[in-house]
Amino acid sequence: MFLLLLLLIIFLGYGIIELRNHHINVNKIPIRIQVNGTRGKSSVTRLIAAGLRVSGMRVVAKTTGTKPRFIISDKDEIPIKRLGKANIIEGIKIFRQSRKYKPDAIVIECMALLPQYQRIESCQLVGTTHGVITNVRADHLDVMGPTVKDVAIALSGTIPRNGELFTAENTYLPFFAEKSKELNTKIYYSNPESVSDEEMKGFSYVEHKDNVALALLVCEHFGIDRKTALAGMYRSIPDSGVLRIFTIQDFGKRIELVNTTAANDPDSIAMLWERTKNRKDERIVLVNCRDDRADRSKQLGELMAKRFPANFYVATGFLTSVFVRSAIRQGIPKSKIVDLGGKSPAEIYQKTFELVQKDALIFATGNTVGFGETLINYFAAKGVENVY
Repeated sequence: MFLLLLLLIIFLGYGIIELRNHHINVNKIPIRIQVNGTRGKSSVTRLIAAGLRVSGMRVVAKTTGTKPRFIISDKDEIPIKRLGKANIIEGIKIFRQSRKYKPDAIVIECMALLPQYQRIESCQLVGTTHGVITNVRADHLDVMGPTVKDVAIALSGTIPRNGELFTAENTYLPFFAEKSKELNTKIYYSNPESVSDEEMKGFSYVEHKDNVALALLVCEHFGIDRKTALAGMYRSIPDSGVLRIFTIQDFGKRIELVNTTAANDPDSIAMLWERTKNRKDERIVLVNCRDDRADRSKQLGELMAKRFPANFYVATGFLTSVFVRSAIRQGIPKSKIVDLGGKSPAEIYQKTFELVQKDALIFATGNTVGFGETLINYFAAKGVENVY
């Protein structure tokens, strides 16, 4: 009993010391920008960091997206290795690592999904001075839902008290404004229409105006002129989950592979479809499924039937039967569905080309984690990336 009590005291003492040291590390960084939202968090985190850094500020950043990274400069970043699942306590390590770079600012992507954890991460672990909410979409409804309004409520947990909030969200802007007022926080809204097509040409990959406008708004708040901030954004390393298009020629045919597997919610996927659907008359949707995300496969089946008219729908990955049943139930003819669940990337690649008549758009969506990334990399290695 005495030994157990002693161990408990030692554990509590260690925790208190660790938390005290963490708060010291946090307070040494005067500007702490936390980026939250449904889509675009990783991209906006990188864009803001690059825009601030080009002005001469010492800036570190941390993303949580497709491939978590600790970003030191425009060209240097460190992969974050995890023994298990992502945990908000990871932030303690990030601030400890940041100390040796003596940054003026840190831009850190929100890790938490559970509403109560989002508030804890923002207030206790990051000590957010400037909050960013990209948008509110119908994703992670099992955790933050059941409605999109509930998602907005959850995301509002990272609005800082007595600070500033920047958002590109339009529908729930009044709600965020009300919450900001309660917290004595100023709110700023970015308009994607403020970014010109000419300015977007500076990116070597497909970026979204919403993300750029939001990042520019934050940079301009810190006194960095638009042209300078954009110059920094153009030369930064993009997130691995950004939209990329590859041209592949094989078997006497030609395809354009549009990789949208990093998009997780129906609205984002549909928006990307609208941007690319007119590139080709011949269209094939490649849907990657995960056996631990059956609910998402069902949702994708419904989405394809309602908003994605195509010549064929190719199901890949695992537990594809959920997607297939959902798609058929929603009205997609069985003859248009090709179930390649459990097949290798090489088999999927060959079968996809067999479906192509001459020149087609392959719209890849679904899940990127695990097999999805392997599959896309196999296709990409066969072609060349389109440069924008």
